[in-house]
Amino acid sequence: MPTTPTRRRLSPAEREAQIADAAVAVARAEGLAAVTLRGVAAAIGVAPSLVAHYRPVMEDLVGDTFRTVASAEVAEVRRIVHERSDPTARLGTLLACIADPTRDDVAALWADAWSLGRTNGALATAARDVMDDWQALATGVVRDGVRDGVMHTDDPDAVGRLLFALVDATNGYALVDYLDRPTREGLVRTTIAHAVGLDAAALSAAGPPTAGA
Repeated sequence: MPTTPTRRRLSPAEREAQIADAAVAVARAEGLAAVTLRGVAAAIGVAPSLVAHYRPVMEDLVGDTFRTVASAEVAEVRRIVHERSDPTARLGTLLACIADPTRDDVAALWADAWSLGRTNGALATAARDVMDDWQALATGVVRDGVRDGVMHTDDPDAVGRLLFALVDATNGYALVDYLDRPTREGLVRTTIAHAVGLDAAALSAAGPPTAGA
């Protein structure tokens, strides 16, 4: 009779990586609320007790999962933005990246993070840290524009805060289908253009990032 192949036992490091990857997959597919012992265990076909052995505090796993997804997005957008040759193009590209429909799943995870973070300290900390990363990216672009004389503001930090206050608000609108996408994007683009002394058309010229950029 044919023998059944023996299932290789994963090392602790491999198991932890498997759990982390499964948590990310569950979050992307079903939201952060689905990142539970049972949800992650089902995704990899093991008992919940095994997940609990490696990740005994689920609040930490949820926070780490969000940080993994959100930090990867910031890093990707930062790379794309800094490939542009001048500050105006970088700011336009930043707005285009944020508005890219392929990132809507991560925007939904942000909504989860703000809601669940009320009672999950690890998740709240992760959200604040990544918000700081986004703020630093936007502020740096505006500072470069002021330095080069193409943008005009006395407070680049305030512009960065304004940008993400608008983005976060309009992402909330999107969740309940309030206003159409062009209107939401135009609100952000026009407001930020005015905040740095540019015409909104200058920020539209960059266009969306090319696939694989």
